[in-house]
Amino acid sequence: MIIFSFIIVLVVGIFTGIIVAHDIAENRRLDVTSVTLKSEDYLTVPFGAEIKVSDFIEHLNGSMIDDFKIYTDTLGTQDITFEYINIKNRRREKHFTITVADVTPPQIYGKTAYTVSLGYDGDLTNLMLSGDDLDDHPMREIIGEYDTNKVGNYPLEYRITDASGNSTSHLFTLSVVAPRPNTGSPTAPSQPAGQTPIAKIIQEHKTPQTKIGIDVSSWQGNIDWNAVKASGVEFAILRIGYGYDNQCIMDQTFQANLAGATAAKLPIGVYFYSYADSTDEAEAQAHWIHEQIKDYSLELGIAFDWEDWTDFNQYGVSFRTLNQIAQKFLDTAKDHGHHATLYGSKYYLDQFWQPQAPVWLAQYYDHPTYTGEYWLWQMSDNGQVNGITGPVDINIMYLDQAAK
Repeated sequence: MIIFSFIIVLVVGIFTGIIVAHDIAENRRLDVTSVTLKSEDYLTVPFGAEIKVSDFIEHLNGSMIDDFKIYTDTLGTQDITFEYINIKNRRREKHFTITVADVTPPQIYGKTAYTVSLGYDGDLTNLMLSGDDLDDHPMREIIGEYDTNKVGNYPLEYRITDASGNSTSHLFTLSVVAPRPNTGSPTAPSQPAGQTPIAKIIQEHKTPQTKIGIDVSSWQGNIDWNAVKASGVEFAILRIGYGYDNQCIMDQTFQANLAGATAAKLPIGVYFYSYADSTDEAEAQAHWIHEQIKDYSLELGIAFDWEDWTDFNQYGVSFRTLNQIAQKFLDTAKDHGHHATLYGSKYYLDQFWQPQAPVWLAQYYDHPTYTGEYWLWQMSDNGQVNGITGPVDINIMYLDQAAK
């Protein structure tokens, strides 16, 4: 009887073991076949791509628990783990690895011909603006033979290569010319461009949804603000100063302009001309500005103005880093409770800036052609306004955009 019971137990155990083994094998089979990933070609993605887990799944026999976003703002590999429910309603994990790569080549903004004087010893790579979207220090080089100590025309290639091996070339001709002899004849003075009266601008652009204003700096000298307001000006943006090499310098007319515009009861904002080459410097500049204006009510806020594009190559920043510099300034200004604005011309807004703040557009044209959003339009730099000697910048404010 005991032997018989033992045999039964043994048989049951074997049978149970077979069932368990079968279940384990079946579960493994389900785990293998429930999720199929796309091929290796899909596991390399561009920096900044908007992707989520399901973008890498070829087939799923079950359901996703969380189809989460994958961040691609860091180059290199990422190990991804996600969970799903298989057809037996069991929770399972799956792993895969992606590579975030820089696949965007650097940019060169240049002409096809440049002229330098005999004996020129400057860096030819600075003749053109060039840069990379991610690499702060791409390699710039001039390919070809030339001699700046010998008059002639030299066909050359400008090449820029980023750390990921992406490269861009631009062909151009370098002309080396002898300097013109000094004949002693006086140069004819240039004729100033005609100014546009503020009354004409008001007539053409003033509506119930716009205000007409100016922006000024020490270039305008002493200003009669009562006369300015009487001429029809409805707001003013004052240069508070400029900053470079970790120092901030106040515009020498700012205090007088602030007092005068305030007394004239004009809505006021300030702009700051920045040469910042790091987010730390931009943050410090925004803090400095707040300290200067914290006791005043400046309803038009603070504008960040970075436009040293001629020297961009020498800053050692990528286009992404430059946008981070601007954003750090703007975010710091907002943290202090100020309205924050990015100033830029249409060309550079189209090419480089990625505005995450209201835009002050500079475009000297009869109407704006910038397709992005903006709340201020600097339409002219040759306005004529009573109370100001010489030309002044004229701006249109769009009230429906200003409220955003």
